Amino acid sequence: MKLYIEDILKATGGFLVKGDKQAIINGVSTDTRAINEGEIFFALLGKRFDGHCFISNLKEKGVVGAIVNRDWEGVSALEESLPGLCIISVDDTLDALGDTARFWRDKYPVPLVAVSGSCGKTTTKEMIAIILGMNLTVHKTEGNKNNLIGLPLTILGLEDSHQIAVVELGISGREEMTRLAEISKPDVALLTNIGVAHMSTLGGIEEVARAKSELFAMLKPDGIEVVNLDDPWVVKMVDKSHRRRVTYSLNRGGDVRLKGCEVDDLSPDRLIARFSVYNNDIVVKINSIGTHNLYNAAAAIATASALGIGCRDIAEGLSRFIPMKGRMELLKLGNITVLDDTYNASPESMEVALKTLSTFFWRKIAVLGDMLELGDTARDIHKWIGTMVCRMGIDLLIVYGDFKEEVYDGAVSEGMASGCVHRVASKDDIVNILENNMRDGDVILVKGSRAAGMEDVVEKLRLTIKNTANRFHEKDSDKLQIKKSECR
Repeated sequence: MKLYIEDILKATGGFLVKGDKQAIINGVSTDTRAINEGEIFFALLGKRFDGHCFISNLKEKGVVGAIVNRDWEGVSALEESLPGLCIISVDDTLDALGDTARFWRDKYPVPLVAVSGSCGKTTTKEMIAIILGMNLTVHKTEGNKNNLIGLPLTILGLEDSHQIAVVELGISGREEMTRLAEISKPDVALLTNIGVAHMSTLGGIEEVARAKSELFAMLKPDGIEVVNLDDPWVVKMVDKSHRRRVTYSLNRGGDVRLKGCEVDDLSPDRLIARFSVYNNDIVVKINSIGTHNLYNAAAAIATASALGIGCRDIAEGLSRFIPMKGRMELLKLGNITVLDDTYNASPESMEVALKTLSTFFWRKIAVLGDMLELGDTARDIHKWIGTMVCRMGIDLLIVYGDFKEEVYDGAVSEGMASGCVHRVASKDDIVNILENNMRDGDVILVKGSRAAGMEDVVEKLRLTIKNTANRFHEKDSDKLQIKKSECR
């Protein structure tokens, strides 16, 4: 990066408190602990932190300067406390970060794909990036840097070598999507689906759909919409649009549609799926399981096709996709199979995970933590999840969190034996119950919202099984047995 203080002043409308307008910046940071020499610091103000409190940490780090809020009372003292640093004051440092990123995006007008939706967006983004990376140098969102802080930092990472960008957009409130689109200026927009995530901040599903629809509304006139025909909310968003559109579906017609799938005999944690792409057949190998990954793959294929990528590169790219940690990651621990889906949870992803668990022949155990950000619907939705556990033939259910009683009530009221449902107060209790009940061949799903920290259960279970490995004997085959007829 080569950015001048003068550029930030133009982008943000800020005031240079002190320093040289021609000073060169080679990076930006919002964390004084990780800032590098030659970078500039944005002092962000959050609900639980205030970046201004850490400005003194910039001493002797070789940074160029800092951007601070105009009304911060400590700005007048910076002349003496931080000699030699450039200081810019702005109305709002978060807005200034976004404005700086928008300025940088204008300098690098490479094609940009924006991916959002209630669930599946991160996996879909990774699939798109790996397909495009077959022939292009791709810049993409890393991790979960998809919000009003993470997206600008991602955009500011664009360099001369990048030929295309794939970014993820995540929101929790109205008008955030508009702002993210203003910053990223997408050429292709994809909404994977609309669900009840973030209902505590957005309200009902209609409000969720309205907030997500801002992405399509902000798309440039010659932009491309990638549309999931199986989601009525997404279809409704684009009914009156006159932009170019690429559609996909698992259940009906579309530019990209699923024709069939099966579990790979040689690699039971991999799907072999057949898609029609503009009436041309393509066979892809997906290194993961579950119907949600068929949707993710279809969305990635549609997006890549919209950008002119051929079927051969699409198939090769998807075959190189590796599921990220904690996203339906299949782990073999001794003679136990663990489906680690602990990264996050929404009602939609929870249902999909349970359906995936139900496709295994072996005894099925679900270990579930709370789903968050559901507002007033939380109790009813957790009870509904309990009913789903019973309907899908799960053998043992262990529930943890504030809504464990609701999940228990839903499962038992649907007909699951109360002795097969355990409500626990701690993660250690979960592992103790599993240790006393596990059998050779068991398949255990572990899932919950990010804040529930259910990955701790997976690690405790990994250690427990490692320490008691001698209690398990080798099965005739360590292949996973999945009902092929239920691939979809």
